[in-house]
Amino acid sequence: MADGGASELIMLISGLLVAGIVTTLLVASWGGLANSVDTAQTQAEANSKTKAALASDPMQVSWDQPSCNLSLHIQNTGSLELMDDEIGIIANGTASTVNQTRLLGNSSVWTSGEVLELQVCPPGITMSAGQEITVTVIVRSEHYQGISGQYSFSEVVRLV
Repeated sequence: MADGGASELIMLISGLLVAGIVTTLLVASWGGLANSVDTAQTQAEANSKTKAALASDPMQVSWDQPSCNLSLHIQNTGSLELMDDEIGIIANGTASTVNQTRLLGNSSVWTSGEVLELQVCPPGITMSAGQEITVTVIVRSEHYQGISGQYSFSEVVRLV
């Protein structure tokens, strides 16, 4: 009878130890899940505050084939500052190189309402005046609560 009581006590202690370990793992997992949800929420908030739009006339976009120079004007329409050195351009389905950027106006940073002039080269394609092409612009914001927002838009433009 004494052996049965000792065995039951060992089983009880073992069960309590296992329950404690499982509880610790569940609490740690829940904390990781809560952090993931918080990061996703911050990313969504940063993305919603990151916006841009074509400021130049879409029917009058300057194109110079010999120098491979497409001129675009992009306005920051969001509430976060945008990074003028991290812009992606896809012109007529081709990833393009941004050769030069210049902020118009008196600002030194691309804040809300400011317009950035881009000189873009879509390599390896031939385009001509009067042609309509699709231009996709991808912008990134400065860090917002440790997260950088992203935004992209596409416009059909006519080359002159």
